[in-house]
Amino acid sequence: MTLKKSRPRTQAELDAYIAARPRPARNTFAGMYPLHEDLELSDAQVQIVLDYLKEVDFHLPGATADDFIVVRWARYTGFQFLQEPLEAYAVGLRCTRPGMQDQHTFIRMSWGQLMGDSEAVRLPVNEPVLASDMMTLARYRDTRTGPSRTGVDAYTAAADDEVPGVDFDLKLLNGALDDVLEQYRTGKGRDINSWWNPALDWGVALAGRYPRLKYFESKGRLDERASAALGSFEARAAQAEIALQELGLASPAPVAAAALKQAEKAQSGKFFRRHRIRNPQPLTESGSEN
Repeated sequence: MTLKKSRPRTQAELDAYIAARPRPARNTFAGMYPLHEDLELSDAQVQIVLDYLKEVDFHLPGATADDFIVVRWARYTGFQFLQEPLEAYAVGLRCTRPGMQDQHTFIRMSWGQLMGDSEAVRLPVNEPVLASDMMTLARYRDTRTGPSRTGVDAYTAAADDEVPGVDFDLKLLNGALDDVLEQYRTGKGRDINSWWNPALDWGVALAGRYPRLKYFESKGRLDERASAALGSFEARAAQAEIALQELGLASPAPVAAAALKQAEKAQSGKFFRRHRIRNPQPLTESGSEN
């Protein structure tokens, strides 16, 4: 039996929870020198945050500004200079309202505010978005804070003869295709600022979800409804061939053919994973030979 751990309900419980875990590391590129560092908030700084929440009436729908506890590890975001002011920090918040304890958000505050400077720069107050709303798969979930079924349970079929996860695979494929078509309609082509996400999502779905469905289809394991839905997706993708070509994206047909060929080799024992580098040597050992 798996025991479900209770969520932190008080500031002391959250502090203990955070203290037991390693501090997060900021992922910055080499050569970037942030103005400020991430910082661990003192009791006085936690109170500054709580007072500010009340001052600006920062709250989630159905809760109040009093229904938060503060994650003491404030993340510096000012180095993201294209989107954030240089003084910006993101302070994590967890809701304590009964029934809303799984809802996490954050508020933007300046370095001066956190230092207690009454004349400090005040950043525009952000919307109390949930972290879960920002996830790539958020639009496919059946609850706001995440899927109601996760892990192995998410791939439990409704009947013994059904392939688990087919409906979700098809949702991802059609959603990725929707994004590709929307990018094509904007006329922005391969502009990196708008093209990257739909291109990445399409590639991931086509490389993983689609071959899986084609394999089960080749084995006759998809029922009539699932087969029809897969055929509908393929028909949509065929009609979008011009868009795929102009955006430099793969088409489903060659992906399916390659996947089925690889599956056939694997089942016959003729497929071997290629290792491009065998027994690589550290540079410290091989440097003397060059």
